[in-house]
Amino acid sequence: MELRMEKIRKKISAGADFVMDIPLLEVGKGEFFGLVGKSGCGKTTLLKIIAGLMTPDEGSIYLQEKEITGLAAEKRGIAMVFQQDRLFPYMNILENVAFGLKMKGLSKKERYQRSSVFLSAVGLSGFENRYPLELSGGQRQRIAIARALVTTPPLVLMDEPFSALDPNLRKEMRDLVLDLHREYGMTILFVTHDRDEAFYLFQRMAVMKEGKIIETGSPRKLYESPGKIHTAHFLGIENIFEGILHYDRFSTSHFSMKLRALSPEKKKGVLVIRPETIGLGTYPFPSDGEGNILEGQITGMNYSFGILHIKVNTSQSCSFDLTCTNQYKDLKEGDRVFLSFPAGELVFLPEEKE
Repeated sequence: MELRMEKIRKKISAGADFVMDIPLLEVGKGEFFGLVGKSGCGKTTLLKIIAGLMTPDEGSIYLQEKEITGLAAEKRGIAMVFQQDRLFPYMNILENVAFGLKMKGLSKKERYQRSSVFLSAVGLSGFENRYPLELSGGQRQRIAIARALVTTPPLVLMDEPFSALDPNLRKEMRDLVLDLHREYGMTILFVTHDRDEAFYLFQRMAVMKEGKIIETGSPRKLYESPGKIHTAHFLGIENIFEGILHYDRFSTSHFSMKLRALSPEKKKGVLVIRPETIGLGTYPFPSDGEGNILEGQITGMNYSFGILHIKVNTSQSCSFDLTCTNQYKDLKEGDRVFLSFPAGELVFLPEEKE
């Protein structure tokens, strides 16, 4: 493992009041790993502990199998990219990128040659003699990334580096970082509260809540098979219903559905239904063989990038959000429709004990 954290505990009191408790966190060599969660859940604090900018109250941190828990930040060899670029305004771009190499004692010729290579890698060859104030926000972040990578660190930490950029620039910067990751194979630990960013960038990620890691896995696995209610909520799944599972049926006061899950004893929990798994049709709607069909009325429709987002009320106090392709573009609010729910796509999560 490139990074391993064991039994980390840290009392947090700034803006929140909880104890960070991380029994184990491992990031593999060359992995693009994310820390995700709502603002104030401890993501940036954990990043600062790894960087050496904060000291844990308990626990150990290992980088390339060497313990660095008590090592000063400047001796860890870890690079960090912040939300603000933090470039030196009095240095030109080449000098900014080469600064870390200067601290390592490389000759002026060697550090400038290497810095020029990384300026080219981020698409800013020819900008060497400009100064930070002459560049756009996106260009400055490119410089910050080049400065972080030029020293070939064992680990690059990124703390929401694109959140201050406009949407088009964010997409551009995400593509750039993915390209650099593929080319240089560096290990990246990236913090974000943006779900779209998480799905786009990460190979694996850890979902955090109040200083704890709730669940770890690939974005796809966590979305399609969440193990925790908090994970389902954070990843944007809105069809979450409380009820009881008995044998292979999940029941609420509004509906009953057949599941692949089994429980001879009545078990409280929630049913998680991803919006893209819900089938949509108009009368007459054939049986799905499982009986998981509900009739309802469309109460909302939105279109985005070829996808329809539809809300259907099946009763006065029960509604479902679903997504489908534009083949249903002739539907409109007020139409009566049928919804089908494949048993194999329904996820039951047992009631969580506090």
